[in-house]
Amino acid sequence: MAYIDSLFSTLGLKSFRLWRILAIFFALLNLKQLPFVWHLRIINGLIQYLPWTSKGRLDPRSIGPSALFRPLILTSRTTPLECDYNLHKSNSTYFADFDIGRMHLLVCLCRSGIVKTGFDLWEKDGRKGPKGLAIMMGGVNINFRREIKPAQAYEMWTRVLAWDRKWIYTVTHFVRKGAVKPRGWLLQPWRNQDKTQTQQQYVGEDERERVVGDGCEKNEKEKRTGTHPAIFATGIAKYVAKRGRLTIPPELILQNTGLLPPKPKDHETPPISETPAVPTEGDALPTSGAAVMQDLNSNNAEEAIDTALNDTASTSERSDRDEWDWDRVERERLRGMEIAEKWNLTEGLSEMFDGDKGTALGRYWDIL
Repeated sequence: MAYIDSLFSTLGLKSFRLWRILAIFFALLNLKQLPFVWHLRIINGLIQYLPWTSKGRLDPRSIGPSALFRPLILTSRTTPLECDYNLHKSNSTYFADFDIGRMHLLVCLCRSGIVKTGFDLWEKDGRKGPKGLAIMMGGVNINFRREIKPAQAYEMWTRVLAWDRKWIYTVTHFVRKGAVKPRGWLLQPWRNQDKTQTQQQYVGEDERERVVGDGCEKNEKEKRTGTHPAIFATGIAKYVAKRGRLTIPPELILQNTGLLPPKPKDHETPPISETPAVPTEGDALPTSGAAVMQDLNSNNAEEAIDTALNDTASTSERSDRDEWDWDRVERERLRGMEIAEKWNLTEGLSEMFDGDKGTALGRYWDIL
C-alpha cells in the first residue's frame, strides 16, 4: 500500500484515498457502462409497471385503442465510455438504449395481455407445459442522422409500428431532449397541468427550428420529407411471442390487453410478411405513402422511408379523443407495415453468403 501511495505521490496524487475518490467519480460518470447495469435497467423496465406500483396502476386499458400507437418516452445521456474516437456516441451503444425503450413499451402496453394469453393457453392445454410466454427479438436496424455529443441528453420515443400474424414491430426515435413536446400525456394526466407544456405543444412546421435550438437546422432532404430536425437516429425492431414451439399472434395478445376495438367478423389478419410480393402494375398500396413506397429502390430507399414515417406521424396527430374503431386501427397498422415489409426484404441477405464456394482474403485475429 505504501508503494502505491508513493507512486501516486510521484504522479501528483497525494494519497491512495484520492485515487479511490477519482475511481468512484469515473465509475459514476460512466454508470450506464458498468457491468450488469444494463440488466438492472431491463429489470427496472419490468418492475416499474407492476400492478401495485404507482405507474402500474395507470393502465393503458383504461385509455383504450387510442393508446396503442402512442410513444413512450425515456430520457438518457451520453457517458464518456459510450463515445468513440470521433468523440460522439458510438453506433454500437444505440442498441443497448434501444433495448431499454422497447422493454418499457412492451411491458407498459402489453403486460396484462401477455400474462392472460399465457395463462389461457396453459388452461386449454390441461395445465401442462409452460405457463407464460417468451418474447424474443427477431431483428433490429438503426439509421443514423446526427451525432449525439458527449454528456448530451436525449430522449427515446418508442411506439408500436405494426404487426402481422407472427411479428410485432416497434420504432424508436432518438430525439434531442426538450425539442419536441407531446400534446398531452395519456397515462400521466398530472403532467397536463404543466403551463410550459401547454404553451409548447406540437409546434408548427415554421416554428420547429426555433424550438429545437441551435444545431438542428433542416437539411435539404429533411425539407423534402418533412423529417423533424431534432431526430438523431431512428430504429425498427420486431418481436415474436412463443409458448414453447408455438408462435402466438400479436393480435391475440393485443386483444387480451384490451387495446383493440371490436373486430369485424369478415376481417382476417394478413399472413407473415417474410418476403412480401412486389406490387404488380395497377396495384395500389392502401395508404397515402403508396406512390413513394412503390418507387422504392436502392437510390431513394432512405428518403422514401422518411416520407412514409412522416405520413404516419401526420396521421397520428389527429386528436386522441377521436374514436379509434377497427378501421382506423387497421389503417394505422397497414401504414406501418409498408415500412416493415421493405425492411423484411433484408432477410434475403443471408442467401448471399457463399461460404466455402469461393476464396477469402485471409484469417486474422482480434485482441480478444
